[in-house]
Amino acid sequence: MTMQLKEPIACPECRTKAIIVNASGRGPQMTAEEAAELGRARERMLARHKLIEGMIRNNEMQLKNESARGGAEIELECARRDVAQGVVGPGAEAELKRVTARLRGLQEEHQRLVAEREWLNASLLEFESGPSADEYQRSGHS
Repeated sequence: MTMQLKEPIACPECRTKAIIVNASGRGPQMTAEEAAELGRARERMLARHKLIEGMIRNNEMQLKNESARGGAEIELECARRDVAQGVVGPGAEAELKRVTARLRGLQEEHQRLVAEREWLNASLLEFESGPSADEYQRSGHS
């Protein structure tokens, strides 16, 4: 069943307009082509939305990584200082190795996040500059 919208009418008691809906099915109807176009537009909007959500998650992870790297760099400098000052104990060398490995892992994660962010940016740019639904149809791709 389709619905037909009539012209808005003014409500004398209100400051808004009311719309009368005719659910008889005799009004303008959407063609199959229009429905398909609407479906493609919806799919395109959802795909773009997923890219943006990915960018938001990536940004959050980069901020967390940056904070963790800053902490690890401080720990590394403290461990290096302890080893340089001769604070020799069973834990000083082990702590230096542990913090060095942690920082290396965080730096690798940072590089992965940067590469992912670049891919997301390029994908969104390509998506934004790609053909619209009309251009896509006109070029014979429908």
